[in-house]
Amino acid sequence: MNQRKYYKNAPSRLFLLLLALVILFPLALIFVSSFLTSDEAGMTYAGVFQGKQFASFVLMPARPDFQPYADLFLYCGQFYTMFWNSVRDTALITIGQVLTAVPAAWAFAKLCFHLKKIWFTVYLIVMMLPFQITMLSNYFILDRTGLLNTPWAFILPCIFSTFPVFVMTRFFADVPDEMIEAACMDGAGSWQVFCHLGLPLGKSGIAAVAVLQILETWNTVEQPMFFIQNPAHFPLSLFFPNLTAETLGSSFVAAIVMMLPPVFVFLYGKEELAAGIGHIGIEK
Repeated sequence: MNQRKYYKNAPSRLFLLLLALVILFPLALIFVSSFLTSDEAGMTYAGVFQGKQFASFVLMPARPDFQPYADLFLYCGQFYTMFWNSVRDTALITIGQVLTAVPAAWAFAKLCFHLKKIWFTVYLIVMMLPFQITMLSNYFILDRTGLLNTPWAFILPCIFSTFPVFVMTRFFADVPDEMIEAACMDGAGSWQVFCHLGLPLGKSGIAAVAVLQILETWNTVEQPMFFIQNPAHFPLSLFFPNLTAETLGSSFVAAIVMMLPPVFVFLYGKEELAAGIGHIGIEK
């Protein structure tokens, strides 16, 4: 019976295997290209820098070269500056979003106040607006407040993102009202109910928000590119727009390094992330 079931699912397994190979192929190409010599990399990707539409690729370098790794880790001080800038920005944005989004989500889910539904609808509308629509107004505000061309020009707008509020609201909506009423009957105030009831029951949602925000912030390109002009404040995601034929090998190495933190974060928080996605899709 088990063998028959295995062969019955064989087409699905084969399809998923082919899909995985398609997804992993670009990653394998980046890894292989990081070992190309400068001459071989220039010949392989000449089409990119000569204005052609296509570039060739190699599955195995003719002579593996570790010079791109040495160029990046030993001789490129800008890489370390941008790397720690990304670590700083990601940490501050994630902590700031948790501190602001969690209380706001609890208010939308469990508190009663004037025009609550209208305010939450406004939140949803703002969440659906792409960055290209809001960037000009954000630019003027940051310019008038003197934050433009500083790390805070990227950090502060991201801290007050609306998406974490939406995710956490769905989590807190599942907290039984009976538990809140029982806590209030025992003399607990609103802040005590939030700290001792809402936070413990919503910890999986908080973890999901943190994982999502780390993955998003680490790879953000448009906001820092638009609001920051000083290279000393650039995150690692802006290391790649400076791509040239001479820095091609180091750029492939930097791409590998940039992929590692999100992969580790995803592996560590995949269960919380799956729970967050599941709550977003639940029909109330």
